[in-house]
Amino acid sequence: MNRFCLLIFWLFVLFTPALSSAEAVRIETSFDPPNITLANTSTYKIVVHGSQQGPAGGLPQIDGLKFSNPPQTFRSASFINGVPSVRFELSFTVTPQREGTFVVPTLQLTIEGKSYQAPAAKLSVVPPTQADKIRQAERRNQENNLKQAAFLEFQCPRPFLFKGETVEATVSLFLWDKLPVTRIDQVPLKIGDGISMTELGQPNEERGVRRFNKSYSVYSWKFGLTGALPGKHDLSFGSSIRVRVRNNRNSRLSNPFFNDPFFGFGREESLEIKSQLQQLEIRPLPSLLRPMGFQGAIGKLSINSSLDTNRVSVGDPIKLTLTISGSGNFAAMPAPKLSIGENFKVGPPAFSFKGNEATMQKGSQTFEFVVTPLQAGLIDIPPVDFSFFDPSEEKYFSISSQSHSIRVDPGEIWTDPKQNNLSTQNSVPSVSRQDLFQTESEPGQWEENLSTPKPLKSSIFWIAQFGCTIVAASILIFRIRRRNPKLELRKQKEKLLDGKIREALKHKDTSGFHQALRRKIRLRVGIVCDQTNTSALSSSEIINLLRQKQFPENVVTDILNLLKVCDDLEYAQNPNNVTTLELVFKNASATLKNIK
Repeated sequence: MNRFCLLIFWLFVLFTPALSSAEAVRIETSFDPPNITLANTSTYKIVVHGSQQGPAGGLPQIDGLKFSNPPQTFRSASFINGVPSVRFELSFTVTPQREGTFVVPTLQLTIEGKSYQAPAAKLSVVPPTQADKIRQAERRNQENNLKQAAFLEFQCPRPFLFKGETVEATVSLFLWDKLPVTRIDQVPLKIGDGISMTELGQPNEERGVRRFNKSYSVYSWKFGLTGALPGKHDLSFGSSIRVRVRNNRNSRLSNPFFNDPFFGFGREESLEIKSQLQQLEIRPLPSLLRPMGFQGAIGKLSINSSLDTNRVSVGDPIKLTLTISGSGNFAAMPAPKLSIGENFKVGPPAFSFKGNEATMQKGSQTFEFVVTPLQAGLIDIPPVDFSFFDPSEEKYFSISSQSHSIRVDPGEIWTDPKQNNLSTQNSVPSVSRQDLFQTESEPGQWEENLSTPKPLKSSIFWIAQFGCTIVAASILIFRIRRRNPKLELRKQKEKLLDGKIREALKHKDTSGFHQALRRKIRLRVGIVCDQTNTSALSSSEIINLLRQKQFPENVVTDILNLLKVCDDLEYAQNPNNVTTLELVFKNASATLKNIK
């Protein structure tokens, strides 16, 4: 019997096109229900009888009604009183915006290449009843509770920044204590262009914070925010968390997150969180009264200088240390220019930062110069000038370091060895051949002088020395020209990050491993693409830089996957998954070898 019914069904499906072509096409329209209150919705239906092909056309824009898009579709085939019939149905959910009577006019539709008219339909919307008002209030209350269960809050000290200025900002994740959160899937990510930020580190956790008459656990990240492009930019942050919910499949408005499942059973769902949109203005630096020596330093800064010694000999190096302290854009701050005259030879500086490395906004930047005096005497090192822009006063300032006096001794006096040899030869009496004798047991030629030969008198010796000096000087000059202090410092940072990655891998530190790996990827891309502020690069900026440098698409894809893995697994709370860490480490090492 079951096989016979199945055969009848398939025969019916196969002959449906023939049946549809035999039946005349007819169109019906209606609202279901045709009368609703302002708090409810209705369904607008277009039913095509005699065809299973969807009609082509468009709905008119009705002021006061909102139609869902795309609509739901339904095809059916049946026998009515022994007569075969097929139909196609479109259903639009209609939400009223105001009270009144609304008419959808006659529609011109195309079905199977032919034009048909769909009749008009009318919908009546009346004021909401008391029960509707109660349901609306409950729905709004539930929506507010859902929004207040978990939310992000972004705080910036000012509504505007100057281009290149760095400020300390905060983004906080509020989690309601009654919300059964299992883990944080994604740390807050910046949404918006024109503004760069430093990498988010470990959050600061605070419990028992009261908001909206509720108790929250708050996770706060402090970071440095730097204006990149002038103009007005929309900025927000997005994150996601995992929550445990009951196994029922009710709608969101039933608040499944607000009750912990019985004995912890249930399923996990991802909850997306976004902060409110804020608009920040990035203003260009004023050109009026800008000092000639201004190089881009922005903040409230002071300068200090020191020497490691105040007495040396000619040619001995001195370490001159310049320290710039305060609050400012230390991540992009260039070294001050030294103009200390022709009495000194100055090498490239080495620099280091001490302070809040999460924001790179407060602390001190140290620049160490190697200064070599070229002549003897009491010589002064003049003050070093430094200019910066103070955003709080919106003015440029120029400050100077201290001056230093050093005593340079002449050192040892070099004596020409030729003169010493001549004086020695003049003082040694000549040996007469008559004073010496030769026996038969000592055959050989007669030597007038038994002293050892002196290489300083040999021209071959001096030619060899001169050639070696030229080669050594050429190598030294070549290395000095090729030397890039910023590049060497970045390579040193990359070696430190390699050590941190291996240390995290050894101790099974998942968060530290992915954080160090993300910083290494940014540093490597910054080195290759000649970027100064590598710590402020976002994932999208890294991918754009690689594509601008015309790296192969497979390399760009591998880097994008590594960044996504770092973001996904840093807060995965699975410290025992060492196999995953080792696999990520091998893939990262192979991928980073292609970025040179």
